Amino acid sequence: MTDTVQEKMQEEKVPFTLKETREEEGSVRRCVVETPRDVFDAKLAEILKDLRKNVVLDGFRPGKAPLQLLRNRFGKDAQQDALTAMAENIGKQIVESEKLELIAEPQLAGSTVEAGNPVTIEVDVEYRPVLDPSGYTGGEYEVESVEVADETIENEVKHIQESNATFESKEKAFEKGDAVTVDMHVTDVTGKPMESLCRENVFLRDPQSALLPEVSEKLIGTKAGDVFEAKVSRTVKNRKGEDVTHEDTYKVSVKEVKVRVLPTLDDEFAKDLGDFATLADLKSRIRKDLEEQTEQRKRGQAVGKILDKVIEDNKFDAPRSIVAHQQYQAAMRDMQMMERSGMDLESMGISVEKYLADARVNAERFVKINLLLNAIADKEKLEVTEEDIEKEIARRAETEGRKPLAIRAKLEAEKRLEQFKRELLVNKVEDFLMEKNQIKIVAPKEETKAE
Repeated sequence: MTDTVQEKMQEEKVPFTLKETREEEGSVRRCVVETPRDVFDAKLAEILKDLRKNVVLDGFRPGKAPLQLLRNRFGKDAQQDALTAMAENIGKQIVESEKLELIAEPQLAGSTVEAGNPVTIEVDVEYRPVLDPSGYTGGEYEVESVEVADETIENEVKHIQESNATFESKEKAFEKGDAVTVDMHVTDVTGKPMESLCRENVFLRDPQSALLPEVSEKLIGTKAGDVFEAKVSRTVKNRKGEDVTHEDTYKVSVKEVKVRVLPTLDDEFAKDLGDFATLADLKSRIRKDLEEQTEQRKRGQAVGKILDKVIEDNKFDAPRSIVAHQQYQAAMRDMQMMERSGMDLESMGISVEKYLADARVNAERFVKINLLLNAIADKEKLEVTEEDIEKEIARRAETEGRKPLAIRAKLEAEKRLEQFKRELLVNKVEDFLMEKNQIKIVAPKEETKAE
Protein backbone atom coordinates (compact mmCIF):
# COMPACT_ATOMS: atom_id res chain seq x y z
CA MET A 1 0.00 0.00 0.00
CA THR A 2 1.48 3.33 -1.09
CA ASP A 3 1.64 6.37 1.16
CA THR A 4 -1.01 8.10 -0.95
CA VAL A 5 -3.58 5.36 -0.37
CA GLN A 6 -2.59 5.14 3.30
CA GLU A 7 -3.19 8.87 3.76
CA LYS A 8 -6.52 8.70 1.92
CA MET A 9 -7.71 5.82 4.10
CA GLN A 10 -6.90 7.84 7.21
CA GLU A 11 -8.64 10.99 5.95
CA GLU A 12 -11.99 9.27 5.31
CA LYS A 13 -13.63 8.27 8.59
CA VAL A 14 -14.53 4.59 8.71
CA PRO A 15 -18.09 4.05 10.02
CA PHE A 16 -18.29 1.65 12.95
CA THR A 17 -20.38 0.51 15.89
CA LEU A 18 -18.62 0.12 19.23
CA LYS A 19 -19.62 -3.25 20.71
CA GLU A 20 -17.28 -3.67 23.69
CA THR A 21 -14.37 -2.03 25.49
CA ARG A 22 -12.08 -3.47 28.12
CA GLU A 23 -8.93 -2.27 29.82
CA GLU A 24 -5.77 -4.23 29.11
CA GLU A 25 -2.40 -4.14 30.87
CA GLY A 26 -0.14 -1.21 30.00
CA SER A 27 -2.75 1.58 29.79
CA VAL A 28 -4.33 -0.01 26.73
CA ARG A 29 -8.03 0.02 25.93
CA ARG A 30 -9.18 -2.79 23.64
CA CYS A 31 -12.17 -1.75 21.57
CA VAL A 32 -14.28 -4.31 19.71
CA VAL A 33 -16.15 -2.71 16.81
CA GLU A 34 -18.20 -3.72 13.81
CA THR A 35 -17.98 -2.02 10.44
CA PRO A 36 -20.16 -2.66 7.37
CA ARG A 37 -18.89 -5.37 5.04
CA ASP A 38 -19.23 -3.11 2.00
CA VAL A 39 -16.91 -0.55 3.62
CA PHE A 40 -14.27 -3.22 4.13
CA ASP A 41 -14.71 -4.50 0.56
CA ALA A 42 -14.27 -0.96 -0.76
CA LYS A 43 -11.05 -0.46 1.23
CA LEU A 44 -9.73 -3.81 0.02
CA ALA A 45 -10.53 -2.90 -3.57
CA GLU A 46 -8.69 0.41 -3.15
CA ILE A 47 -5.57 -1.40 -1.99
CA LEU A 48 -5.73 -3.94 -4.82
CA LYS A 49 -6.18 -1.19 -7.42
CA ASP A 50 -3.21 0.66 -5.95
CA LEU A 51 -1.23 -2.57 -6.03
CA ARG A 52 -2.11 -3.11 -9.69
CA LYS A 53 -0.49 0.24 -10.58
CA ASN A 54 2.83 -0.74 -9.03
CA VAL A 55 3.19 -4.50 -9.31
CA VAL A 56 4.63 -6.22 -12.40
CA LEU A 57 3.33 -9.70 -13.23
CA ASP A 58 4.55 -11.95 -16.02
CA GLY A 59 2.31 -11.70 -19.08
CA PHE A 60 0.72 -8.39 -18.13
CA ARG A 61 1.66 -4.80 -18.77
CA PRO A 62 2.03 -2.57 -15.65
CA GLY A 63 -1.43 -1.62 -14.39
CA LYS A 64 -3.25 -4.22 -16.51
CA ALA A 65 -3.22 -7.32 -14.28
CA PRO A 66 -6.79 -8.57 -13.49
CA LEU A 67 -7.98 -7.68 -9.98
CA GLN A 68 -9.06 -11.27 -9.38
CA LEU A 69 -5.54 -12.48 -10.12
CA LEU A 70 -4.16 -9.93 -7.67
CA ARG A 71 -6.77 -10.98 -5.12
CA ASN A 72 -5.77 -14.64 -5.48
CA ARG A 73 -2.07 -13.90 -5.20
CA PHE A 74 -1.95 -11.02 -2.72
CA GLY A 75 -5.40 -11.20 -1.11
CA LYS A 76 -4.24 -12.15 2.41
CA ASP A 77 -1.65 -9.39 2.59
CA ALA A 78 -4.05 -6.84 1.10
CA GLN A 79 -6.76 -7.85 3.58
CA GLN A 80 -4.32 -7.44 6.46
CA ASP A 81 -3.32 -3.99 5.17
CA ALA A 82 -6.98 -2.97 4.92
CA LEU A 83 -7.78 -4.18 8.44
CA THR A 84 -4.66 -2.49 9.87
CA ALA A 85 -5.50 0.83 8.21
CA MET A 86 -9.15 0.64 9.32
CA ALA A 87 -8.10 -0.20 12.89
CA GLU A 88 -5.84 2.85 12.99
CA ASN A 89 -8.62 5.05 11.57
CA ILE A 90 -11.23 3.77 14.02
CA GLY A 91 -8.82 3.96 16.96
CA LYS A 92 -8.13 7.62 16.33
CA GLN A 93 -11.85 8.34 16.15
CA ILE A 94 -12.37 6.64 19.52
CA VAL A 95 -9.50 8.60 21.07
CA GLU A 96 -10.94 11.86 19.76
CA SER A 97 -14.49 11.14 20.93
CA GLU A 98 -13.38 10.06 24.40
CA LYS A 99 -10.84 12.89 24.69
CA LEU A 100 -7.91 10.57 25.37
CA GLU A 101 -4.27 11.46 24.75
CA LEU A 102 -2.90 8.92 22.29
CA ILE A 103 0.59 7.62 23.04
CA ALA A 104 1.15 5.19 20.16
CA GLU A 105 -0.63 4.47 16.89
CA PRO A 106 -3.75 2.30 17.38
CA GLN A 107 -2.96 -1.35 16.73
CA LEU A 108 -5.00 -4.10 15.10
CA ALA A 109 -5.44 -6.75 17.81
CA GLY A 110 -7.79 -9.13 16.01
CA SER A 111 -10.49 -9.43 13.37
CA THR A 112 -13.28 -11.60 12.02
CA VAL A 113 -14.11 -11.43 8.32
CA GLU A 114 -17.01 -13.62 7.20
CA ALA A 115 -18.96 -13.44 3.96
CA GLY A 116 -22.25 -11.58 4.28
CA ASN A 117 -21.57 -10.33 7.84
CA PRO A 118 -20.21 -7.07 9.25
CA VAL A 119 -16.47 -7.12 9.83
CA THR A 120 -15.41 -7.31 13.47
CA ILE A 121 -12.21 -5.46 14.33
CA GLU A 122 -10.39 -5.38 17.67
CA VAL A 123 -8.36 -2.21 18.17
CA ASP A 124 -5.81 -1.58 20.91
CA VAL A 125 -5.59 2.07 21.88
CA GLU A 126 -2.67 3.03 24.14
CA TYR A 127 -3.38 6.26 25.98
CA ARG A 128 -1.89 8.48 28.64
CA PRO A 129 -3.59 7.71 31.98
CA VAL A 130 -5.82 10.49 33.26
CA LEU A 131 -4.58 10.99 36.81
CA ASP A 132 -6.02 12.87 39.76
CA PRO A 133 -3.32 12.05 42.31
CA SER A 134 -3.97 12.09 46.03
CA GLY A 135 -2.01 11.35 49.18
CA TYR A 136 1.07 13.33 48.21
CA THR A 137 0.85 15.83 51.09
CA GLY A 138 0.61 15.55 54.86
CA GLY A 139 2.71 12.41 55.20
CA GLU A 140 5.49 11.64 57.66
CA TYR A 141 8.71 10.06 56.45
CA GLU A 142 12.03 9.18 58.05
CA VAL A 143 15.40 9.74 56.44
CA GLU A 144 18.71 8.76 57.99
CA SER A 145 21.26 11.47 58.67
CA VAL A 146 24.75 10.83 57.37
CA GLU A 147 27.73 12.68 58.77
CA VAL A 148 30.83 13.29 56.68
CA ALA A 149 33.64 11.77 58.73
CA ASP A 150 37.28 12.88 58.66
CA GLU A 151 38.14 9.41 57.38
CA THR A 152 35.89 10.01 54.38
CA ILE A 153 37.74 13.25 53.60
CA GLU A 154 41.11 11.49 53.79
CA ASN A 155 39.88 8.68 51.54
CA GLU A 156 38.72 11.21 48.96
CA VAL A 157 42.10 12.96 49.07
CA LYS A 158 43.80 9.59 48.50
CA HIS A 159 41.46 8.93 45.58
CA ILE A 160 42.45 12.26 44.01
CA GLN A 161 46.10 11.42 44.65
CA GLU A 162 45.73 8.04 42.94
CA SER A 163 43.86 9.53 39.98
CA ASN A 164 46.82 11.88 39.45
CA ALA A 165 49.38 9.09 39.64
CA THR A 166 51.90 8.57 36.89
CA PHE A 167 53.12 5.19 35.68
CA GLU A 168 56.66 4.06 34.94
CA SER A 169 57.59 0.87 33.13
CA LYS A 170 59.27 -1.77 35.29
CA GLU A 171 61.15 -4.96 34.48
CA LYS A 172 60.30 -6.70 37.73
CA ALA A 173 57.25 -8.90 38.19
CA PHE A 174 53.74 -7.55 38.63
CA GLU A 175 52.70 -6.82 42.22
CA LYS A 176 49.40 -5.68 43.71
CA GLY A 177 49.07 -1.95 43.10
CA ASP A 178 50.86 -2.05 39.74
CA ALA A 179 49.23 -1.24 36.42
CA VAL A 180 49.48 -3.42 33.35
CA THR A 181 48.88 -3.48 29.61
CA VAL A 182 47.50 -6.78 28.31
CA ASP A 183 45.88 -8.60 25.41
CA MET A 184 42.97 -10.74 26.56
CA HIS A 185 41.37 -13.53 24.53
CA VAL A 186 38.35 -15.28 26.08
CA THR A 187 36.76 -18.48 24.79
CA ASP A 188 33.77 -20.44 26.04
CA VAL A 189 33.64 -24.16 26.80
CA THR A 190 33.36 -24.96 23.07
CA GLY A 191 36.40 -22.87 22.19
CA LYS A 192 34.32 -20.14 20.57
CA PRO A 193 35.66 -16.60 21.20
CA MET A 194 33.50 -14.41 23.47
CA GLU A 195 33.89 -11.27 21.39
CA SER A 196 32.53 -8.84 24.00
CA LEU A 197 35.30 -9.87 26.42
CA CYS A 198 38.22 -10.09 23.99
CA ARG A 199 40.43 -7.00 24.10
CA GLU A 200 43.82 -5.97 22.75
CA ASN A 201 46.42 -3.58 24.11
CA VAL A 202 44.20 -2.54 27.01
CA PHE A 203 45.76 -0.52 29.84
CA LEU A 204 44.46 -1.40 33.31
CA ARG A 205 45.19 1.12 36.04
CA ASP A 206 43.73 -1.18 38.67
CA PRO A 207 43.75 -4.79 37.42
CA GLN A 208 42.43 -6.14 40.74
CA SER A 209 39.20 -4.20 40.22
CA ALA A 210 38.99 -4.53 36.44
CA LEU A 211 39.57 -8.28 36.20
CA LEU A 212 37.78 -11.25 37.69
CA PRO A 213 39.55 -12.66 40.79
CA GLU A 214 40.52 -15.89 39.01
CA VAL A 215 42.36 -13.81 36.39
CA SER A 216 43.86 -11.08 38.58
CA GLU A 217 45.33 -13.63 41.00
CA LYS A 218 47.29 -15.32 38.19
CA LEU A 219 48.56 -11.92 37.04
CA ILE A 220 50.67 -11.59 40.21
CA GLY A 221 54.30 -12.48 39.55
CA THR A 222 54.11 -12.17 35.78
CA LYS A 223 56.41 -10.01 33.63
CA ALA A 224 56.20 -8.39 30.21
CA GLY A 225 56.10 -11.14 27.58
CA ASP A 226 54.47 -13.71 29.85
CA VAL A 227 51.29 -15.48 28.77
CA PHE A 228 48.96 -17.30 31.15
CA GLU A 229 45.54 -18.91 31.16
CA ALA A 230 42.84 -18.81 33.82
CA LYS A 231 39.68 -20.88 34.04
CA VAL A 232 36.55 -19.01 35.13
CA SER A 233 33.30 -20.77 36.00
CA ARG A 234 29.92 -19.17 35.38
CA THR A 235 26.37 -20.41 35.87
CA VAL A 236 23.77 -20.03 33.12
CA LYS A 237 20.25 -21.28 32.50
CA ASN A 238 19.70 -23.97 29.88
CA ARG A 239 16.56 -24.24 27.75
CA LYS A 240 14.81 -26.11 30.55
CA GLY A 241 15.54 -23.31 33.01
CA GLU A 242 18.09 -25.41 34.89
CA ASP A 243 21.36 -24.01 36.22
CA VAL A 244 24.36 -25.22 34.24
CA THR A 245 27.99 -24.42 35.02
CA HIS A 246 30.25 -23.47 32.12
CA GLU A 247 34.01 -22.93 32.26
CA ASP A 248 35.49 -20.12 30.17
CA THR A 249 39.18 -19.77 29.35
CA TYR A 250 40.93 -16.42 29.70
CA LYS A 251 44.23 -16.26 27.82
CA VAL A 252 46.16 -13.16 28.91
CA SER A 253 49.32 -11.82 27.26
CA VAL A 254 51.23 -9.39 29.48
CA LYS A 255 52.66 -6.63 27.28
CA GLU A 256 53.96 -4.20 29.90
CA VAL A 257 54.05 -3.86 33.68
CA LYS A 258 54.06 -0.39 35.20
CA VAL A 259 54.62 0.83 38.73
CA ARG A 260 52.31 3.48 40.09
CA VAL A 261 54.04 6.71 41.23
CA LEU A 262 51.92 8.80 43.58
CA PRO A 263 52.39 12.58 43.89
CA THR A 264 53.31 13.91 47.33
CA LEU A 265 50.35 15.19 49.33
CA ASP A 266 51.37 18.75 50.15
CA ASP A 267 50.39 22.34 49.38
CA GLU A 268 52.06 22.16 45.96
CA PHE A 269 49.86 19.19 45.06
CA ALA A 270 46.77 21.21 46.02
CA LYS A 271 47.96 24.22 43.98
CA ASP A 272 48.46 22.04 40.91
CA LEU A 273 44.81 21.00 41.08
CA GLY A 274 43.56 24.57 40.61
CA ASP A 275 41.85 26.99 43.00
CA PHE A 276 43.56 25.86 46.19
CA ALA A 277 46.36 27.61 48.08
CA THR A 278 46.97 24.80 50.54
CA LEU A 279 46.16 21.15 51.15
CA ALA A 280 43.82 22.32 53.92
CA ASP A 281 41.86 24.35 51.34
CA LEU A 282 41.46 21.22 49.21
CA LYS A 283 40.15 19.22 52.17
CA SER A 284 37.75 22.04 53.05
CA ARG A 285 36.32 22.01 49.53
CA ILE A 286 36.01 18.23 49.60
CA ARG A 287 34.09 18.41 52.88
CA LYS A 288 31.76 21.06 51.48
CA ASP A 289 31.09 19.05 48.32
CA LEU A 290 30.47 15.83 50.25
CA GLU A 291 28.09 17.58 52.64
CA GLU A 292 26.15 18.93 49.66
CA GLN A 293 26.04 15.44 48.18
CA THR A 294 24.73 13.92 51.42
CA GLU A 295 22.02 16.59 51.54
CA GLN A 296 21.04 15.73 47.98
CA ARG A 297 20.97 12.02 48.85
CA LYS A 298 18.73 12.70 51.86
CA ARG A 299 16.44 14.76 49.65
CA GLY A 300 16.41 12.00 47.04
CA GLN A 301 15.56 9.38 49.67
CA ALA A 302 12.75 11.53 51.06
CA VAL A 303 11.24 12.26 47.65
CA GLY A 304 11.60 8.59 46.71
CA LYS A 305 9.68 7.48 49.80
CA ILE A 306 6.95 10.04 49.16
CA LEU A 307 6.56 8.96 45.54
CA ASP A 308 6.58 5.25 46.42
CA LYS A 309 3.64 5.95 48.75
CA VAL A 310 1.87 7.97 46.06
CA ILE A 311 2.34 5.12 43.56
CA GLU A 312 0.89 2.72 46.12
CA ASP A 313 -2.12 4.97 46.79
CA ASN A 314 -2.82 5.81 43.13
CA LYS A 315 -3.12 2.58 41.16
CA PHE A 316 -2.65 2.86 37.41
CA ASP A 317 -0.81 1.14 34.59
CA ALA A 318 2.24 2.71 32.99
CA PRO A 319 1.83 2.93 29.19
CA ARG A 320 3.55 -0.11 27.71
CA SER A 321 5.34 1.64 24.82
CA ILE A 322 6.86 4.26 27.14
CA VAL A 323 7.95 1.50 29.54
CA ALA A 324 9.49 -0.44 26.66
CA HIS A 325 11.37 2.64 25.46
CA GLN A 326 12.68 3.39 28.95
CA GLN A 327 13.70 -0.24 29.42
CA TYR A 328 15.55 -0.17 26.09
CA GLN A 329 17.38 3.06 26.96
CA ALA A 330 18.45 1.68 30.35
CA ALA A 331 19.62 -1.56 28.74
CA MET A 332 21.74 0.35 26.22
CA ARG A 333 23.41 2.29 29.05
CA ASP A 334 24.06 -0.92 30.99
CA MET A 335 25.48 -2.70 27.95
CA GLN A 336 27.83 0.20 27.19
CA MET A 337 29.00 0.27 30.81
CA MET A 338 29.63 -3.47 30.85
CA GLU A 339 31.46 -3.32 27.53
CA ARG A 340 33.79 -0.60 28.86
CA SER A 341 34.58 -2.72 31.90
CA GLY A 342 35.02 -5.93 29.88
CA MET A 343 32.12 -7.66 31.60
CA ASP A 344 28.82 -9.18 30.51
CA LEU A 345 25.74 -10.57 32.24
CA GLU A 346 27.01 -14.14 32.22
CA SER A 347 30.38 -13.27 33.75
CA MET A 348 28.52 -11.31 36.44
CA GLY A 349 26.34 -14.31 37.24
CA ILE A 350 23.12 -12.58 36.19
CA SER A 351 20.66 -14.40 33.95
CA VAL A 352 19.10 -12.55 31.04
CA GLU A 353 15.66 -13.39 32.42
CA LYS A 354 16.39 -11.81 35.81
CA TYR A 355 18.02 -8.77 34.22
CA LEU A 356 15.02 -8.14 31.97
CA ALA A 357 12.54 -8.67 34.81
CA ASP A 358 14.37 -6.23 37.08
CA ALA A 359 14.79 -3.75 34.22
CA ARG A 360 11.06 -3.81 33.52
CA VAL A 361 10.19 -3.17 37.18
CA ASN A 362 12.60 -0.22 37.26
CA ALA A 363 11.26 1.13 33.96
CA GLU A 364 7.65 0.93 35.15
CA ARG A 365 8.52 2.79 38.36
CA PHE A 366 10.41 5.46 36.41
CA VAL A 367 7.50 6.03 34.02
CA LYS A 368 4.91 6.10 36.81
CA ILE A 369 6.95 8.63 38.77
CA ASN A 370 7.21 10.93 35.75
CA LEU A 371 3.48 10.70 35.06
CA LEU A 372 2.69 11.43 38.71
CA LEU A 373 5.09 14.39 38.81
CA ASN A 374 3.32 15.84 35.76
CA ALA A 375 -0.10 15.24 37.30
CA ILE A 376 0.91 16.86 40.60
CA ALA A 377 2.36 19.84 38.73
CA ASP A 378 -0.91 20.26 36.82
CA LYS A 379 -3.09 19.87 39.90
CA GLU A 380 -1.06 22.32 41.98
CA LYS A 381 -0.55 24.68 39.01
CA LEU A 382 3.23 24.46 39.29
CA GLU A 383 5.07 25.72 36.24
CA VAL A 384 8.49 26.94 35.17
CA THR A 385 8.68 30.68 34.56
CA GLU A 386 11.22 32.61 32.53
CA GLU A 387 12.53 33.94 35.84
CA ASP A 388 13.16 30.36 37.01
CA ILE A 389 15.09 29.64 33.81
CA GLU A 390 17.24 32.76 34.07
CA LYS A 391 17.96 32.13 37.75
CA GLU A 392 19.16 28.55 37.16
CA ILE A 393 21.21 29.56 34.13
CA ALA A 394 22.87 32.29 36.21
CA ARG A 395 23.64 29.75 38.95
CA ARG A 396 25.22 27.35 36.48
CA ALA A 397 27.18 30.15 34.83
CA GLU A 398 28.67 31.14 38.18
CA THR A 399 29.53 27.53 39.02
CA GLU A 400 31.16 26.89 35.63
CA GLY A 401 32.81 30.30 35.34
CA ARG A 402 30.96 31.13 32.13
CA LYS A 403 28.55 33.79 30.92
CA PRO A 404 24.79 33.12 31.26
CA LEU A 405 24.28 33.91 27.58
CA ALA A 406 26.79 31.21 26.64
CA ILE A 407 25.01 28.64 28.82
CA ARG A 408 21.65 29.39 27.21
CA ALA A 409 23.08 29.46 23.70
CA LYS A 410 24.56 26.01 24.22
CA LEU A 411 21.26 24.62 25.53
CA GLU A 412 19.44 25.98 22.49
CA ALA A 413 22.11 24.84 20.02
CA GLU A 414 22.00 21.30 21.43
CA LYS A 415 18.18 21.38 21.53
CA ARG A 416 18.24 20.72 25.28
CA LEU A 417 16.28 23.75 26.46
CA GLU A 418 13.01 21.80 26.79
CA GLN A 419 14.79 19.07 28.78
CA PHE A 420 16.32 21.81 30.93
CA LYS A 421 12.83 23.19 31.63
CA ARG A 422 11.64 19.69 32.43
CA GLU A 423 14.41 19.30 35.02
CA LEU A 424 13.41 22.61 36.59
CA LEU A 425 9.77 21.51 36.77
CA VAL A 426 10.74 18.22 38.43
CA ASN A 427 12.81 20.15 40.99
CA LYS A 428 9.87 22.47 41.64
CA VAL A 429 7.51 19.55 42.24
CA GLU A 430 10.07 17.89 44.51
CA ASP A 431 10.42 21.15 46.47
CA PHE A 432 6.65 21.20 46.85
CA LEU A 433 6.59 17.60 48.12
CA MET A 434 9.37 18.30 50.62
CA GLU A 435 7.51 21.37 51.88
CA LYS A 436 4.11 19.67 52.18
CA ASN A 437 5.32 16.54 53.97
CA GLN A 438 7.05 16.11 57.31
CA ILE A 439 10.56 14.76 56.89
CA LYS A 440 12.15 13.50 60.09
CA ILE A 441 15.92 13.07 60.17
CA VAL A 442 16.82 10.06 62.30
CA ALA A 443 20.10 8.63 63.51
CA PRO A 444 21.72 6.30 60.97
CA LYS A 445 21.81 2.58 61.44
CA GLU A 446 25.10 1.27 62.72
CA GLU A 447 26.30 0.10 59.30
CA THR A 448 25.43 3.38 57.50
CA LYS A 449 28.50 5.39 56.48
CA ALA A 450 29.14 8.41 54.31
CA GLU A 451 30.73 7.46 51.06
